[in-house]
Amino acid sequence: MNMPIRRQDRHHIIRLPAGERFQLRYVRPDDKERLEEMFSHASPEDARFRLLGAVHGFAAHMAEKFVHLDPETEVAIVATSLPDVQPEEIYGVVHIAQDRPDADTAEYDVMVRSDFKAHGLGYRLMTEIIQCARRRGLKGVTGYISPDNSKMLLMASELGFVARRGEENLVEVKLDFDEFDRRLEEELGSD
Repeated sequence: MNMPIRRQDRHHIIRLPAGERFQLRYVRPDDKERLEEMFSHASPEDARFRLLGAVHGFAAHMAEKFVHLDPETEVAIVATSLPDVQPEEIYGVVHIAQDRPDADTAEYDVMVRSDFKAHGLGYRLMTEIIQCARRRGLKGVTGYISPDNSKMLLMASELGFVARRGEENLVEVKLDFDEFDRRLEEELGSD
């Protein structure tokens, strides 16, 4: 089910609307300290939105999780400072996880450093992981968002996700690729 990652997609440079440049690349095992540093910048609200509850040792817990991904079912992409900037810093991470290797959908999660929000990095990371999910042969991605996380709900809507009230007072957002492509074709055909 999982399509191999193309060599040319392993890392590339992006430019955000305000001109900031970042390298996007896949998480590596040696990223633990950089991830822990990124997650240590999380505001209490961002940590709550990210885990949908409080966790002691949030930064260490999240860093450990991302450096031990199962390559059969998970992918994580980080946005880092440019390769020529040392020490390298991570500004955001996006992740998809399938329940099992033959699953045709994955759950996503995304986080940008709290001190670097509203620059468009989260949106760009989401478009990147959606492309990655498509390359892996998945049929869609799903996320669970706190109903008071209005910025994430807005971004999901702008990306074409369909929202519905889920369990435990969460909003489930889903992007079915075939359905999205059909809606897009209809919108483009109506002009």
